[in-house]
This record gives sequence, structure tokens and C-alpha cells, in this order.
Amino acid sequence: MTNNQVDFTSLPILDYSLVHSLKKDEFLSQLRYTLFHIGFLYVKNHPIPEELITKIKSYSTQLFNLPTSEKLRIEMCNSPHFLGYNKLAAEKTKDIDDQREQYDFATETPYTWKEGEPIYRRLKGPNQWPDEKYVPGFKETLLEYIKRLSDFSLEFTQLIALSLGLPPDSLYKFLDPPDEHMNRLKVVKYPPLNELALGSDYSAQGVGPHKDPWITFLLQVNNVQGLQVQNHKGVWIDVPPLDGTFVVNIGIGIEAVTRGVAVATTHRVLTPPPGSIPRISIPFFQTISYDAMLEPLDVPEDIIRQAPRSVVSDADTDYEERFYKNIGNAQLMNRLR
Repeated sequence: MTNNQVDFTSLPILDYSLVHSLKKDEFLSQLRYTLFHIGFLYVKNHPIPEELITKIKSYSTQLFNLPTSEKLRIEMCNSPHFLGYNKLAAEKTKDIDDQREQYDFATETPYTWKEGEPIYRRLKGPNQWPDEKYVPGFKETLLEYIKRLSDFSLEFTQLIALSLGLPPDSLYKFLDPPDEHMNRLKVVKYPPLNELALGSDYSAQGVGPHKDPWITFLLQVNNVQGLQVQNHKGVWIDVPPLDGTFVVNIGIGIEAVTRGVAVATTHRVLTPPPGSIPRISIPFFQTISYDAMLEPLDVPEDIIRQAPRSVVSDADTDYEERFYKNIGNAQLMNRLR
């Protein structure tokens, strides 16, 4: 690989409507450039219906207005699958508290773990749902949203493969079969700094610097900034909310199996400033199989030669090292931190 890494000061916006037109090759060329140099992008004119997105945005606000007793009834500590509600500052990045309140949901999956199987397979199981009397229709709507994003993400893996000169189904081998595949989703609230009332000894990070495991599709619910990505010189670049888009980012698993051609970029979330409304976002994670082995794909040599390699990152390398050794255990340990 060459070392002509192009720095960036903003993210590209890719038009998904080109995929189903005579300009598909133009989209693939733009995607290839983004994979080589940035690892993050906006995508507009995507296939998720606007009506569904509007409903999900509305529900995301309602979830955080539930009575405390209802939130605690479905608290994550009650779920061996790490699904449900987590209180403010219940999670950490690089051993520092993240100032976020959140719900975790997933593809509805039965609990099938048996004694003698790897413990990480307990991560698969049913959701904990809030009572419908508080959020009528939420369960049905969220499951539809997860199904739509699952289909979208699967098509997107085909486009990644095609853009790198690979057969379209090349990344499927790292995913569970469709009837077993469990994708995950978070609904996250970041309170503004003045609501946290933190002393000088406490962190005000929303989420600390990190990289994701595979492919993430982020819906920024309101117009509150906070997401930043780190460019190749180590400078933090804002990723402002843009109506009608998802933010898509490439994780360390994709980077590994593409021989480093597709770059996984470090990102973080800042706490909203004093006087702001809370930031709400909904990241959807296409989930790599917990049993997958990160065997490099046969990326064409001409693609490898084009791909630059020179990246600065403030992310936690311990998670990456665990991930490369055993994906399932890494995901489990990431939840136990």
C-alpha cells in the first residue's frame, strides 16, 4: 500500500439512488474512495421510508420520558443478552464513564444457549420491551425499523464488496445465516453539560474515542451536534446532523477482512454544551457472527496498491486486540466493562 493518505475535513454525502440507476458505477467509485480514505460517510436517498423514520424519532423521545419505575423494570442488568435500559453513566469507554442514558434492542431472537456452549452465545436472546400503555405501537414499529435496516445493511455489504473488486456476497461468510442473524440497535440520550452537575473529577464525555466492530448506520434524531471523527492527522472533525441521511461507518472487522483497504475510523461523542437540549441518536449495528474468523478476503492486488495507509487513532487498542482473537468473547467483555 502507498502512504498517500488524503486528509479530510468533512464527510462525503453519497446518493443511494445511484445504486438502482445507470450510475451505479459512479456510486461504487465514490464508495471506494471513501473506504480508502475516510471510513465514514453520509448516505441520502436511502431505502428507509421517511414515515417510519418520523415514527422512530418520536418514540425515541418518548422512551426517555417513561417513569423511572418502568425504565428500571427493563434494566439491562436483568438481561443475560445485555438488552434493555441503562442508566446515565452506566457504561464506559477506555475506563471513563460515558455520560449517556440508553436503551439496547435487537432483532427478536429466542434464547437457545445450552450448557457447554461458548458463554458469548448467551448474548443472543429476546428483548425487554416497555409496556405498550406508555408507548403504544413501539414494539411493532421498532421491529419493522430493525428489519428494514437489516435489509439495507445487507445490500450495503454487497456494495462494499463490489467497490473493492470482490463478488457481492463476499462479506456474507462473516455473518450468521438470515434465520439466526441478530442485529443490534441503541437509542441514546446525551444530556447537556449543565444537567450533569459533575464535579471537576468527573468526565463529561458522551462516548470516548473508539471504533465499531463491523458496519454502523447512525440516525441523528435531532439537530444537536456532538459526533466527531478523527482524521489521519489526529484532528477531530464534526459530523453535524443532516436531514434525510444516515451516517455510515466502517468498523475494525471490515478493515481486517479487506486487508486494511477499508479504513476503520476513530470517533467519539461530545456532551452537548450548557443550555442545549439533549442529543438523541439511534445507531444500528450490523452484527458480525460471534463465531466468525477474520480471514482476509482475496482483495485484488490493484485495489490493494491504490489504498493508502497512515492513520492516527485515540481509540482503545485493547478491544481491537481481543476482537481479532475471538469476536464473541470480545463482544461479551465489551459489555462487561
